[in-house]
Amino acid sequence: MSPIVHFARWFGCVNAVVALASAAPLLFDLGTEDSDVWTGFTRVTSKSAWSAEAGFGWKSVTGLSARARAYKEPVANPRRGTIDPPAIWTNAITEDAVIGSGENAFLFRAPAGEYELYVVCGTSDSALRTQVFDFTVRVGAEQQRVQIEGCYQFRTLRFHVRAGGEPVAVAFAPRSKWIVNAILAWTPTEAAGVQRDIIAPFEEWTFRLPPAEWAKWKTDPPRPEPMPPVSATDEQRGFVVYQRHYLECVYPETRPRAEDLNPELRVFASPGEFATTNFVVLPLRAVRGATVRVSPLGPVAAQAIDIRHVRFMRARPNYTVQYRYRVVPDVLERFEAIDVLAGENARFWLTIPVPDDAPAGNYNGTITFRGDDGTATIPLRLRVLPIRLREDPAKIFGIYYRHPYDQMASAPDEVSKEYFRRKAELEHRDMVAHGTRNVVLSISARAADAQGSFAFNWDLLAAKLDLWKRHGFVGPVVLGIPTESIYEKYMKERPGSHLRGVKDPPEEFSTELTKLVRAIEAERGRRGWPEFLYYPVDEPSTDAVAVNFMTKVLKACKAAGVRTYVTADPTHDQFEPMRPYIDVWCTQPFAPDRETVLADMKARPVEYWCYPNHVNGENDHTPVTGARMTYGFGFWRSGFRTLIPWIYQASNGDPFNYLDGSTMDFFNRTEPDGTPIPVAMWEAYRQGYNDYRYLYTLEQKIGEAQRSASAAARQAAGAAEIELRSVWNAIRVQPKYKFDDLWSPEDFDAYRWIIAQQIMAVDAAFATK
Repeated sequence: MSPIVHFARWFGCVNAVVALASAAPLLFDLGTEDSDVWTGFTRVTSKSAWSAEAGFGWKSVTGLSARARAYKEPVANPRRGTIDPPAIWTNAITEDAVIGSGENAFLFRAPAGEYELYVVCGTSDSALRTQVFDFTVRVGAEQQRVQIEGCYQFRTLRFHVRAGGEPVAVAFAPRSKWIVNAILAWTPTEAAGVQRDIIAPFEEWTFRLPPAEWAKWKTDPPRPEPMPPVSATDEQRGFVVYQRHYLECVYPETRPRAEDLNPELRVFASPGEFATTNFVVLPLRAVRGATVRVSPLGPVAAQAIDIRHVRFMRARPNYTVQYRYRVVPDVLERFEAIDVLAGENARFWLTIPVPDDAPAGNYNGTITFRGDDGTATIPLRLRVLPIRLREDPAKIFGIYYRHPYDQMASAPDEVSKEYFRRKAELEHRDMVAHGTRNVVLSISARAADAQGSFAFNWDLLAAKLDLWKRHGFVGPVVLGIPTESIYEKYMKERPGSHLRGVKDPPEEFSTELTKLVRAIEAERGRRGWPEFLYYPVDEPSTDAVAVNFMTKVLKACKAAGVRTYVTADPTHDQFEPMRPYIDVWCTQPFAPDRETVLADMKARPVEYWCYPNHVNGENDHTPVTGARMTYGFGFWRSGFRTLIPWIYQASNGDPFNYLDGSTMDFFNRTEPDGTPIPVAMWEAYRQGYNDYRYLYTLEQKIGEAQRSASAAARQAAGAAEIELRSVWNAIRVQPKYKFDDLWSPEDFDAYRWIIAQQIMAVDAAFATK
């Protein structure tokens, strides 16, 4: 349907016939010659050169191409044996695009006057997953930069322009390549209709789900809470300010208690530590362009304090759930000014980096929230403690990781390669800042060919380990190996997820697997890399055939003289045949219990690691309190050596749509330029890690004081040990710390303060003459 006919039907003028020069809005769907076109739009392809007769087209068709990839039906997942939703659901606009590698412009003629433009950019084509689109769009005097990592993401841009005698030009200038799906233009009189009838349906489909799919999803009902009396000051300025502990989730409908109102924010921290606090604004009416500013805070410069807005997301209650969601606090996004809706909470999250050389003392500052009709000033207090926190060399804080270098290796141009290189650098810095210094890696290889070559990509692994070393990561390295590829060579099929369809392979399979591991070990030794823990299969099932296969696999690895790593629960009796060949048990819960773990590790060379997915990859990102307990006091109490959850980041479809695809997206998100965006649970990891450092520091201080010649130090150590034991006894030990039977959020800080006081008391005793 042409824009003219669409415009006529839009207003009920079924017999109207007008020339293009007088038609508005102007709607162009850019893509291939045979892909769908959104109703009412004009098709534009990579061959649509500008002509005065058509009134639209490309300034040049040189260097243009068009791609289409539609996702309209569920798809088979042979690895899991399931029928899954596609990664995204496409529509006529998002299923196709025109791509350019050089400067170009789309031209269209429009009657003289003011116009608003809407430009859609992105791709649904998974073949472009390593292409980073980096380009500038310019319309008149306005320009905007667009950066899109790979596929399944779409950006929408708005411009204002005045049309005159010459065609309107939408100009594209690439750093790598540019991409565009649709261009819309309309006059002020058409604005309301275009927004209602075209843009709103398009955005609901693109950034949520198609109408037919969306109708299947049901939301958990909100939990209304009573509202305390509102003061005259709050009524006049149009909002209420309150605080809840950052470990407590604040939902859109949460309401303050009387004691939460008009807070004074107080935090304590040691030099080199990141302190966290927050406040909440509940608008009584909509607030436009709200800003938050913070003053210097003693040794902490104002610009060093990171202020973020907590973005609400539609999330599944569990990562595989379909057709049920709720709205939860999740992404901590940067902002300059923000619009907040009447009656919906706006939470602001502050991260305060205390410098390594910060003098001990009490420091005061302020936070200013400014809305349309008023401001609020919130006192901010920081106490810097005279404590130097220590690291426990016997413990590892790690995480599973989808390494950007894997995408960099196959990226098609230098701009894309540099993006993934920078992304990996920024993510490693972020991990170090959160206490994480170990990631799971993999070796790119395949089953041996006729000449016995495994086609290892040593350079790629070397680059990953160089980055590892540069950021001070610690080993051993959990290394995934291509077991499936060797299995497929001999069995002519894949074993399936969790060894769902595995069969007993011939002895040649084991022989080749041993050769693979020996080849990797030889290269590791030549290059001086850290020890590798060999990770042949992820989460094998307890089925007897799977256990028999895993036993063979582990034997084959051990034959190469290495240590093995298995993600399985050692409390399952079915895994008993594997036990003699496992060097590292990595389990989801803290199970077995502490006494069993310590006894087993004392009796033989085995380690127990934990991948606590209940506070990462298997929830809706709300068990923030459980995350802090897992990473701090719970880890301390467990007897386990390592925490290594799945995963730093995983995206299935659109990384900001948790309802598309077969599973929900996790964990941290990414800004368009590759900068990490944290979620609240990631920040809770850091605070749990700091809890552990306080505990470990006190334990070390007590030991040093007990061995001291100072009577005062020994006496202080005795008192500190009693307090430490009381904290130990207060922990309600669980295999999984998530929501239930945990301390209150305030208790965490209280127990940390008890520990800090004892550290200072022991230090003071040492200083006594």
